[in-house]
Amino acid sequence: MNEPFIFANGGYDGELLGNMAPGRCSSREKCFEGNSSTEPYIVAHHLLLCHAATVKLYKEKYQPLQTGEIGITLVTHWMEPYSSSRLDVEAAQQALDFMYG
Repeated sequence: MNEPFIFANGGYDGELLGNMAPGRCSSREKCFEGNSSTEPYIVAHHLLLCHAATVKLYKEKYQPLQTGEIGITLVTHWMEPYSSSRLDVEAAQQALDFMYG
């Protein structure tokens, strides 16, 4: 799978990207319908379930004959504090924790 973060947020979060299909978001100025607080997470969850099923199928049925590899490509974002203030350092760390777990 290629960059599930971009797909999940690009189509379901008008504030972050929101310019991709299906064009759903909370902002009624940008989208007719959608919920940017929940839909990106639901989409990401289902993308990971699909990826897991595909990996299982490939490893069981095709990999023994094809000897190929399968994986996932993740887009990454790095955050740095704006200043050395405690609040900026904590905000940068919180953003990194949110992005990478």
